[in-house]
Amino acid sequence: MWGMPDASRDHQNKGPMARISRPCLSPWRKSSWVCTLIMLLPSLAYSFSLPTGLRRAPTGTCSTSSDLHASSAKEQLDGNIFQAESYSKPIVFLGSGSELGRLAESLVKETGSGEVVVPKDGDSVVKRVDTESIRYPDVIVLDFNDGNFEEEYSSVAKTLYDIGILSIYVNVEPSDMNAETRERKAKLEEDVFIKYSDYELCIRDEGRKDADDEDWSHIEWELSRLVARATLLPAIPGEKEPTVNTAHLTMGANTFFLSLSFPDITQVKPFVSDMCRDVDAMEFRCDLLDKTSRFDLIYGQQLLRKYCRPHVVRVPGLPFGGQVLDDVMPIVYTVRTQNQAGTHPDDDEGIDRMFAMLEWGLRSGVEVLDVESAWDKTKTDTLLTMAKERYSSQILGSHHVVGKQVSLEDAVELFEQCALNGRAHGAKVVLSIEDEEKDSMAYEAAIIASSLAASDGKPVIPNISLILGDIGQFSRVLNIPFTPVTHESLPVKAAPGQMTANEIMATRLLTKILGRKKYAILGHNISYSVSPQMQGTAFAAVRLPHNYFRADVETVEEFIESDFFNAYDFGGCSVTIPHKQAIIPYVDLLSDAAKAIGSVNTLVVKEEVGDNEFERRIYGDNTDWRGIFNPLERRLGQVKKQDVALILGAGGTARAAAYAAEKLGLDRIHYNRTPAKAKELAETFGGSVVNTLDEIGDDSLGALVADGSMVRVVISTLPAAADFELPEWLVEKKPIVFDVNYKPYFTKLLIQAEASHCPVVRGSEMLWEQGVGQFEIWTERTAPYKVMKTVVLENCLPREDGEETKKEQPDDSFVSEAAATAWQ
Repeated sequence: MWGMPDASRDHQNKGPMARISRPCLSPWRKSSWVCTLIMLLPSLAYSFSLPTGLRRAPTGTCSTSSDLHASSAKEQLDGNIFQAESYSKPIVFLGSGSELGRLAESLVKETGSGEVVVPKDGDSVVKRVDTESIRYPDVIVLDFNDGNFEEEYSSVAKTLYDIGILSIYVNVEPSDMNAETRERKAKLEEDVFIKYSDYELCIRDEGRKDADDEDWSHIEWELSRLVARATLLPAIPGEKEPTVNTAHLTMGANTFFLSLSFPDITQVKPFVSDMCRDVDAMEFRCDLLDKTSRFDLIYGQQLLRKYCRPHVVRVPGLPFGGQVLDDVMPIVYTVRTQNQAGTHPDDDEGIDRMFAMLEWGLRSGVEVLDVESAWDKTKTDTLLTMAKERYSSQILGSHHVVGKQVSLEDAVELFEQCALNGRAHGAKVVLSIEDEEKDSMAYEAAIIASSLAASDGKPVIPNISLILGDIGQFSRVLNIPFTPVTHESLPVKAAPGQMTANEIMATRLLTKILGRKKYAILGHNISYSVSPQMQGTAFAAVRLPHNYFRADVETVEEFIESDFFNAYDFGGCSVTIPHKQAIIPYVDLLSDAAKAIGSVNTLVVKEEVGDNEFERRIYGDNTDWRGIFNPLERRLGQVKKQDVALILGAGGTARAAAYAAEKLGLDRIHYNRTPAKAKELAETFGGSVVNTLDEIGDDSLGALVADGSMVRVVISTLPAAADFELPEWLVEKKPIVFDVNYKPYFTKLLIQAEASHCPVVRGSEMLWEQGVGQFEIWTERTAPYKVMKTVVLENCLPREDGEETKKEQPDDSFVSEAAATAWQ
């Protein structure tokens, strides 16, 4: 979170542009107006990053308006034709070698369904695709190893590509490939493999019979990652709606990417265990590598991810096939030209090759693609159009001014240039200065550019603002989103003036750019709660200095009147029973979800510039529904019109379940012991009500779904003590069974579901998913998914003696027993 400086409250009567004197770390001497900009950062940042769904309301009210960000990200999707939301066709593997079949079998097994199709007749396979008898996650294997099928497979590959099939070129290039095979491969690449595929997976010797199992396992993992990226929701420039592909989180507050400068990517391996703890992404500098063929660049990224996988800490989760890949280190793919402080040739031939290399980055499924904004507009347009239509990579428009100082006005125009006509998801401008007093010019230009974009109705994107060289080191402290860094363990910096993430975070604390915040879980009788361990560990994992406590009170008023709530460093809180509704009158603004569900589980505090003074605003949101939505979206796949969610119970969590089911496109059927309460839910969220879950009979579930509807999901919000079970006829239909209780780990309902081989979702998964949502709201950055998941499971998994675990925090952690009551 972009913390409010402590000193700001002493100067509220002087207006928002009052000159504030603050301590600054030597050797930087900051003028007071620079410190004022630092002071304004939280309010300015909020003005440009209000999450979708939060609506500004008049002071003292709890209402929403419909004029801002009226539609969700899902309603705005117009890119990536392979996104899982709408893609139902099979996947095609192109290439030559037995590795294709092995990978196809692996992918089908990983997704839990589907078949591998090896066509002998091109026309028949195309017809099966047309009639949807082959569909996702089926895999069509076109193995050109047998030359007899080359002509027919070439025609099939073209036809399938032309009708919008996701095609992956499995590029097998063993280290001992002979010249004749290499020549045939090159010809096939030119005529078929590259022309009729969008993505590429590279294999060296991992497919050999004598290869290490771990090496082949990573290739299978890399395929899963590639398909997950290929079918991801597209990033939308300026969109704040939190998804796994939201640039305002990927390039969010206090995030860092590590600039690698090794000529051989294998040289990174000894350093990754230390580096991965401190950064959110790795920059893959193509221009600094010795080998830059397409194979080498794609394979090099795969090696980098392989080295990082055991050591990642801060990375988000990536959904795939009903599960989440939580060990994917994001990569920033960069081809830096000589004109832009890099080494890649910038003559006509060099620029042509640069654009080709950027296409290779898209083919590799890279998370962030750095696109220099200074070059041929037609080539840039072609690249960006391709990126939007067929890929999910985030675009980072960039420009470096080398060797000369430009004006503030010019710097603002460079940010506008790097927005790439509204198609970039982030903009990075790096300036050169001659005068140390100008070392905040890039930051100032970024703020102005964001303000102009907002006033012009253009996407407001993360603006990364830096100054080259040692003279510009403080610019790296001022720049809050996605700062490039070096690391203490590295022998060489990628650029002069680069600092480590630890140096930057320490300086932000000392200069009060980053403030320490206090958070809590608000509820009553909440000693059981895992949230303090989960959120406290997450703060520590990303090096944020915040604390998280328990606020156990009988009434909300006790909390509202406490020093903890009214302190300047109160950042927000989780809200649980019995206060989710009672807190609403004290909220200035509600999200759409909180208003619809009728309860708040998340508070966040913002300081905004009001009438010549700072005003504290309390925002209320609900992430409970995301805790239900996210696991089900991963498991459901395509949702059809007749698909139904059966919701058991009628309390607050049932309302969140109904809201989530509506967002998933599922019809709702409500069942509760008290039918009147179920009817209230149906009236609010739509759907039907049944009085029994019997297969036959009046007002029964069986009678209601006899028209062809299918119960795809059962969401139980009933207490675990109810020992509820489903009727056998329903269990035999193999619905996904979701029990919101996270303790006990094995409820009677889940035991029944697992015994009948139904897919299950436990309340523990809901817990960390909604917690991830809260963390991202508070911090405005991606959450360390694996860290939060691990903490929850450590506290929820049964021990060998059958008891639920309860892992205590160490004394030096963010949530010690002494701290747990300190809020009072």
